[in-house]
Amino acid sequence: MRVAALILLASIVAVLVGGGAANAQQRPLDQQALFRVVAGLYNLDPELLEAIAAVESRGNPEAVSSAGAQGLMQLMPATARRFRVTDPFDPVDNALGAARFLDHLRRWQRGRSGPALSLPEFLAAYNAGEGAVDKYNGVPPYPETQEYVRRVLLKYLSGPLSPARAPDREAPKPATVRRLSAAEADRRLLDQLDQLRRSRALAAEAASAQTAPR
Repeated sequence: MRVAALILLASIVAVLVGGGAANAQQRPLDQQALFRVVAGLYNLDPELLEAIAAVESRGNPEAVSSAGAQGLMQLMPATARRFRVTDPFDPVDNALGAARFLDHLRRWQRGRSGPALSLPEFLAAYNAGEGAVDKYNGVPPYPETQEYVRRVLLKYLSGPLSPARAPDREAPKPATVRRLSAAEADRRLLDQLDQLRRSRALAAEAASAQTAPR
């Protein structure tokens, strides 16, 4: 397990939750931080995740497409279930599911005969599925998929998607960090994600109570 990345993801979620329900409602998720950490978990490029999210949902965790794709990375319900997404409208859960899907595609690519997939073909598999790429031995001739691949590549290859990012805070010195086992890191991450969901539920209840007729 990539323990350090799991710990970092847990710490980011903890910061988001730290102020309680009211702050969880007011403070938006730092998507750049989310993509950096999720990419670290699965050895992906965070800017590729950011480009996919920009094209898929314009960074909107509540987005739903006409075809039924949901959330930040626009996962179809079957894909979300396949990659262990509990709440597709939770951007953390959704991004993790998308990263697992991309990691699966990478492993699928390694098991295929013939030359490795190009980045356009890899993106086409994310959009249209592995079967379509296998059937056509490349990017399938679907106008929607071809346009999707073009737009993601344009976003990804045109450089940073956002203004210059502030430098990260200096990481703690190794001597001050207690190394966690993989099981401990997994448990801590799941606890933090559960805390985030509870905090969001409380914030939604509070907002509903404020707007309810008296």
